[in-house]
Amino acid sequence: LREIGHDAFMLPMYLPRFLDEDPVSGDMPIFFGGINVYLQYKFSLFRKTPAWMDRFFDSKWLLRKVSARSDMTEGKDLGEITLATFQGENGPLAKEVRKVVDWFREHERPDAVFLSTILLAALGRVVKRELNLPVYGFLQGEDSFLDTLLDEYRTEAMELLSADVARLDGCIAPSRYFGSAMAKRFDLPEENVRFLPNGITLDGYSLPDTPPAKPSIGFLARLCPLKGLDLLVDAYLEIMKRGNHSELELRIAGGMTDDDAPYVEEQKEKIRAAGLDGQTTFLPNVDRDGKLAFLRDLTLFSVPSRYPEAFGLYVVEALAAGVPVVLPHAGAFPEIIEATDGGLLYQSEKTSALPDALENLLSRPEEAHAMGLRGHETVTERFSNKTLAVELVDLVKSLHPTIS
Repeated sequence: LREIGHDAFMLPMYLPRFLDEDPVSGDMPIFFGGINVYLQYKFSLFRKTPAWMDRFFDSKWLLRKVSARSDMTEGKDLGEITLATFQGENGPLAKEVRKVVDWFREHERPDAVFLSTILLAALGRVVKRELNLPVYGFLQGEDSFLDTLLDEYRTEAMELLSADVARLDGCIAPSRYFGSAMAKRFDLPEENVRFLPNGITLDGYSLPDTPPAKPSIGFLARLCPLKGLDLLVDAYLEIMKRGNHSELELRIAGGMTDDDAPYVEEQKEKIRAAGLDGQTTFLPNVDRDGKLAFLRDLTLFSVPSRYPEAFGLYVVEALAAGVPVVLPHAGAFPEIIEATDGGLLYQSEKTSALPDALENLLSRPEEAHAMGLRGHETVTERFSNKTLAVELVDLVKSLHPTIS
């Protein structure tokens, strides 16, 4: 947005941003800081604490330290904190809502506000009313979070959230699949949900000069059951049993928390038991440079996600590096494959479908290479952040002609 001549800034929420690219908004304050949110929901005393104390609890070093403890919030607390957030100005986090509105009033009034997730709709409703400006909420896979809430909280959470979403100017979905699915969940007219895919910064992405030295299948996503890492490991072991690709390597990268470690160790043990640990690489928590190097050296890419993805940014990243993809026929994946012609889809109901699809492409290297090239070209043209920034501006101006 800045490169095409607009003023734009990001307000971090809950925790400091963990980015694999350079920050664009300088040293911004943190709103709805995770510690303050927890204390205000838990103890009424902290809903009246002075600003200096709130700033201490919003210290980036303190929030980073606490965020390393992924086991601190139990299901009951998570449900209650979610309800407190969705209650907005009418709940225990009213002070946090007011901080955001006051910050906007103290600084230049924007033309529009975009919520990074529709889960912030209670805040967006107040910002829209108090500042009299358009507010849109991005839809980014919130269904998986909402579905994990305990039954005793889920119904009320959806009622509160749906009421606030209806008061915004609209939602922006990264895929038509997810936009339609969430419109039904929120009981919204489908015309209230606009489509704009997710994109990437193309800096550093390029086609490799030569093919990889050895054939390989890559995985780049959270190292957890929902992303189907174990399914890919099993598919790799099946391919190696068939004996048609004896040099094939499996390369795994992505985010890993302490909670994920036992699951990852299970996958490593399966690979060791098959005697294939020498042909397998695990690279948890790679940085941006490491990610780019990882993708450049792959033959195929697959993340056999167990749930329908709202988008799947990792797919676009692999295609940007010229790597063809093999994905389940679910969620947004068919839309991405249709737009890019950069890979194959398989029916996940059949156990052998994933190894069959992977081996299919491994056996046709020229066609796989052509898919990767087509994917790279389409991502460069269609899924770059610069292209999508222009489309976002055009969308908002078409809906609000008074915005210059």
